[in-house]
Amino acid sequence: MPGATSPWRVNDVVTYDWMRHNATALTALLIAIARAGGDEAEQARVELAEWRREVEMVDGFDRAGVIALADRIDRRIRELEGPQ
Repeated sequence: MPGATSPWRVNDVVTYDWMRHNATALTALLIAIARAGGDEAEQARVELAEWRREVEMVDGFDRAGVIALADRIDRRIRELEGPQ
C-alpha cells in the first residue's frame, strides 16, 4: 500500500534486531554446552528451547517487552561467559 506508515519506528527495529542478535549469541553458547556433553548438557537443551520459545513469542511491537527480554538475554550471556 503506497503511503502507508509502519507501526514500527526505526529505533524499534534496531532494538528488535539487537535482541535477536543477542538471542543468537545465547543460542550458540547453549549449543556449545549441550554438545560438550557434561552434566549441564540436558539442562542447556531445555533452556535453549525455553529461550527460543520466548524469542518467538515476544511481540515485536511491544518495545518494553522486547527491551525486557533483551536485558534478560544479556544477563544470561554474561552468566555463561563468566568473569572476563
